Amino acid sequence: MVKEETIEEYIARTPKSKKRWEEAREVIPGGVGSSVRYFNPYPFFISKAKGSRIWDVDGNEYIDYLMGYGINITGHAHPIIVDAVKEQLEKATAYTIPHEKSFLYIKELLRRFPMMDMFQFANSGTEATMHAVRIARAYTGKDKIVKIEGTYHGQHDYVLVSVQPPLAKTGPKWAPTPHVYSDGVPADTAKNTLIAPYNNVEAMENLFKKHEGEIAAVIMEPVMLNCGVILPKPDYLKDIRKLTEEYNVVLIFDEVKTGCRIAAGGASEFYKIKPDLVTLAKAIGGGLPLAVFGGKRDIMETIGPVGRTSHGGTYCANPLSVSAGLACLTKVMTNKMYKYITDLGEKLNKGIRDMIEDTDVKACVNGIGPVGYVFFIETAPVDFRTAAVNDLDKTWEFWFNMVNKGVLPWGPLQFEEWYMSIAHTKEDIAKTIETSGDALRKCAKG
Repeated sequence: MVKEETIEEYIARTPKSKKRWEEAREVIPGGVGSSVRYFNPYPFFISKAKGSRIWDVDGNEYIDYLMGYGINITGHAHPIIVDAVKEQLEKATAYTIPHEKSFLYIKELLRRFPMMDMFQFANSGTEATMHAVRIARAYTGKDKIVKIEGTYHGQHDYVLVSVQPPLAKTGPKWAPTPHVYSDGVPADTAKNTLIAPYNNVEAMENLFKKHEGEIAAVIMEPVMLNCGVILPKPDYLKDIRKLTEEYNVVLIFDEVKTGCRIAAGGASEFYKIKPDLVTLAKAIGGGLPLAVFGGKRDIMETIGPVGRTSHGGTYCANPLSVSAGLACLTKVMTNKMYKYITDLGEKLNKGIRDMIEDTDVKACVNGIGPVGYVFFIETAPVDFRTAAVNDLDKTWEFWFNMVNKGVLPWGPLQFEEWYMSIAHTKEDIAKTIETSGDALRKCAKG
């Protein structure tokens, strides 16, 4: 439980937000536009954002590391992005007819992901992974997929399995029991979704042997970023790539969070792995809704109008989002900027590690370049089960104490991570490290 005085301080800072939330919950379930935005006692409401900062309706200013769950890699309202959007607004927001910027944008992605031959548009990470799974099934003629225990790949039924399963229902660690995450997902759906632990090649191979000839694809985050930050062991990704090739299974890298963030070409570039399909969203859109999925030509051309696999979407490749994304990737996020956010992220990761060492709190920081997370456990986790013992009470105590001092460290739920943007400064990092020290000391007091 979060300390009473911590919650009282939060409530005292946010009376207008409380009023807005009370009004909102009468007409919106939970008072929020997406369930992950709610937290007890109520969420604060934002009035504006600029650069690395956001302001709530009570006038409180925060250094923002949520950054729209990673969509704002350039910071809030970057002038180049704003100009690109304004220019397109004068022409139209949507055509639903092909336009030149769409293939110019895809050419930039192909430059960053040279192992891909083609990309197709979607509007969100959920849509991108949904289409990737569908075309993998169409291409292979097989139905089953494998996902990693503890990962999240969006809101479609086949991947809402074992997202954050109760440990008591996970089954053996070498052969996890699938656990349906949401009400409303048919039980039969889970029969085609197999679960493997992260960082365990042997368990994956056992699944392949048991279900040989039945598995269409493995969908996985190369770096687990929906379970805090969990890094792959040396050679794990390379071994998985080799295994999927041996068993003729399509390897899908879900790079919705890592893509165009931890490197210009995402984790595929960083770890030098060539997946069969890759899904991208968040950082690629300059803050607007934009997603894609890509792969080898023979896989991608299973999609209509070339093939018989359904793909569509009224807002796909809409010129407003594509304009923002094109400006983001070609004009703003240069190699210099990737180095900048990586250096800042590593400075923050180290600074908080140093603060942990100065306190009696059992905690550790896991990070990769511009993303990181504080686990309230002694040893860095290697999979979902070693992360799931994270001390949730201390996690929330730390989070609220950061927020009360004007730092939003990550989204308001367990296992989200901080995102560095090019708008963050060394001064932001220094203040965040200092604030984290105060928050950790309060956690240490019980």
